[in-house]
Amino acid sequence: MTIPRKTWSVLMVDDNPAMREAIARSLARRGCAVTTATDAAEALASLRRQSCDVVVTDLNMPEHGGLWLWRQAMIVRPELRGRFVLIASEPLPDPRSMDLFLESERFVLKPLSLDTLWRLVEEAMQGTPQVAKGSRVEPEARSAGTVGGAP
Repeated sequence: MTIPRKTWSVLMVDDNPAMREAIARSLARRGCAVTTATDAAEALASLRRQSCDVVVTDLNMPEHGGLWLWRQAMIVRPELRGRFVLIASEPLPDPRSMDLFLESERFVLKPLSLDTLWRLVEEAMQGTPQVAKGSRVEPEARSAGTVGGAP
């Protein structure tokens, strides 16, 4: 399903510069206006200044991770509920700590396909509900469009 063309604003948050820039470039090539942040605190400061259409964030970052950012963003920008895509590597946190997040948001495991990430961003833009509580996108076979994973 194709979304009518609009420039979507995406906040991309990852402490890994290579991952952050690869995803930001991919989203920009697809027509998004991308703002990047190196950690959750910087991302929260950005959200306090201005909103965005969707937030793509890493789960595990120094100091505060993606779940912390999501919780804080729901206070500052409640309109972002359903508009987060969390990028995670295994091992995942205790499922109970992610229950509330998974009720409305999306996540994908590393290594991830940029096409899969784009599909999740499009779903978030459309407000497409999750298929099932706790659903997740499994990593796909490595290809030229795959980023993340073990070095």
